Amino acid sequence: MITPGVALTTQRANSLQERLGLSQGYARVYRHAADIAPEIWTATFSDTPKDFQYYQLLEQTMRSHFDYRYLLVFDEGDRPLALQPLIIATQDLAASAGVKFAQLVARMRGSFPRFFQSRMALAGCLVGEGKIGMIGSADAVVPLLAEALEEFARAERIGLLAFKDFPATAREALSCLEWIGYVRLAGFPSLAIDLNFSSFEEYMTTRLSKITRKTLRRKFRIADGASPPLTLEVLFDVERQIDEIYPLYLAVAQQSDVRFEIFTRDYFIEAPHLAPGRFRYFIWRRNGRAVAFSFCTIWNGTIYDNDIGLDYTIAHELNLYYVTFRDLLKWALRQGLQRYASAPFNYDPKLHLRLELQPVDIYVKHISHVLNPLVKTFAPAFEPARSDPTLRRHLHLLE
Repeated sequence: MITPGVALTTQRANSLQERLGLSQGYARVYRHAADIAPEIWTATFSDTPKDFQYYQLLEQTMRSHFDYRYLLVFDEGDRPLALQPLIIATQDLAASAGVKFAQLVARMRGSFPRFFQSRMALAGCLVGEGKIGMIGSADAVVPLLAEALEEFARAERIGLLAFKDFPATAREALSCLEWIGYVRLAGFPSLAIDLNFSSFEEYMTTRLSKITRKTLRRKFRIADGASPPLTLEVLFDVERQIDEIYPLYLAVAQQSDVRFEIFTRDYFIEAPHLAPGRFRYFIWRRNGRAVAFSFCTIWNGTIYDNDIGLDYTIAHELNLYYVTFRDLLKWALRQGLQRYASAPFNYDPKLHLRLELQPVDIYVKHISHVLNPLVKTFAPAFEPARSDPTLRRHLHLLE
């Protein structure tokens, strides 16, 4: 059990705001992850790679467009019940809209720069699945946390609230959110596959269709026959290589139809310093020049393929995306890992590779009793999953 005295320990007293009174307890708002006692982080986020060290990484390297807060909820006996990281951002509400509507919004912003934008408080992580760091039961925690988030938003004059990218497996635990005015939307799911095969060849033979196998083998013959050949190096740190790989990452990130967070150079440099041994950097070279890059997390038997970079001058010619996928699976099998997880987007080829969608939900609410009915009515039209042509054909898998 975490004692009240430990729970209230802080390292930066001036970052602790006045407490938020709740119906059955209270909450405190912290500006920095380091202001919260390590025992709290251990009790709430030690089962995920998005832990204390990761939030420190975000604070230090991703501050241009985001502010971070941490809600710590207590019961009436000063016992901590939950820790919830928050992201404060000005959200482009057209980010996941259709092309025609996005073009209309872009024209309107020529005269009204903030048109269809809103300051939002997002409960969850900047990237990846959201999580509530619960110490108490969900029945007790979630209603109080939702109340604390709304009180915080009112104090900060923030209108829109969201619980961002929470796994569909948490729907029962979060069901009370819909009772108190939130609308649930399908977010952009990640994808995953269990590595319960002994080799990449066995994976192709047992998992893929005949047409996909034939197509992949043709792609790999082209890539493997390249001259000069492709080579792969796996690193724990890329401080010396960052000038080579960061442009590759930007080339992919900036061409996406859906624009969200673009990580800074410092994000990739500082990650292994804050969480040693957790990350790997895979760099594919041709004639010494970096042509592809993958930034991965290794955690609890899973390799998370977080971010990719490609040299588009040869990426299609040499089928670099498929090469990176093959080589990552081969490496993971050699390391004895049990699961491969991929970031969202690029859904069509990933589904042909038999990766499985991992549904996530976004719960959205406006704190205004007048505006929230409108949000609930119109928000489904901007449901992220519906903006992707491939996902629209698989919405039944996200229900």
